[in-house]
Amino acid sequence: MGSSTALTELTMQKYQRMQTCADVQRRSAWRPPYALTTALELLSIEVPRISSKHRGLATTTIVAVPHANDKRHIVGVKVVVWPFPLDTVIIEGQFTCTSPACTWAMFSAYLELEELIVLADSMMRRDRRLCRTTIDALSLYLDEAEAQVRANKENGANSYLFRGYNKCRRALLLARAGTDSSMETRTRLVLLKYGLDCPQVNYPIFVGNNTRPIYLDLAYPEFKVCIEYEGSHHAGQWLNDARRRQMIEDAGWKYIQVTKLDIGNEAGEEALARRVAERIQEVTGKTVQLTMRQTTQQISDVRKLRRIPLYKRLKFEPLLPIIPTTQE
Repeated sequence: MGSSTALTELTMQKYQRMQTCADVQRRSAWRPPYALTTALELLSIEVPRISSKHRGLATTTIVAVPHANDKRHIVGVKVVVWPFPLDTVIIEGQFTCTSPACTWAMFSAYLELEELIVLADSMMRRDRRLCRTTIDALSLYLDEAEAQVRANKENGANSYLFRGYNKCRRALLLARAGTDSSMETRTRLVLLKYGLDCPQVNYPIFVGNNTRPIYLDLAYPEFKVCIEYEGSHHAGQWLNDARRRQMIEDAGWKYIQVTKLDIGNEAGEEALARRVAERIQEVTGKTVQLTMRQTTQQISDVRKLRRIPLYKRLKFEPLLPIIPTTQE
């Protein structure tokens, strides 16, 4: 709920990174685009969880070049080769970095599928000040990379798609625009892993006499069940959160609160999925069966994503409409 803290932190990271990049540019006239974690920080995009094998990405300045022959040695700068469309944007009129879509595709070689989904969501925040791209733009970039490889092959060159291309395609099936935090994304994926339908992201409802909507982090409007992630920044606003919860419950919603203690270990995540299933059972009066825990790879199978919605399987009349996503 809310992203003002994230905005402040990301803005601070951006200006810290700009200082580092300015130092690099004072020492060298070479101007390749900044990439990967350096690009994310310049773009004020939250950095995903990176495995220990690639931790170095977070501690150095990274630039990208299209060919290995373009590499140069600059102290404190890591150069990566990206022989695909090197789309760029300019930050504050002086720092060129890879575009959000290009940066996301480049990260596919370093991230697990789940974190690639988290990163895509982070680039499409509900807060317009932090929204950097769209599902369509991410998909278009993959199309352009594929077209480049196809053209190279037609010209007789050995050319292959980047290592994480298929991972990117899978990630787009589960990515959602309009999220507020990475933990909300991870919570959403947990529910899918236990066979529940994908909840709606930031579902708007009007309560009381309010003329402006309240946005529910995750919601099953067909059952009027919502899941709200409470981050550490909520500790100082517990009174407002309590009032918010009361208004939501007064409007007839089943409210499930989630914290970091519920996410990150299988026992806690299974318990969360069971809580959600139990609330749905209370509404419908029908048993909701969970599945064995599935992997992110399994839940991104397009066949599973096309299955009949739970409310139809339960023969339950939706209480509120479901808002279609761009992936549906």
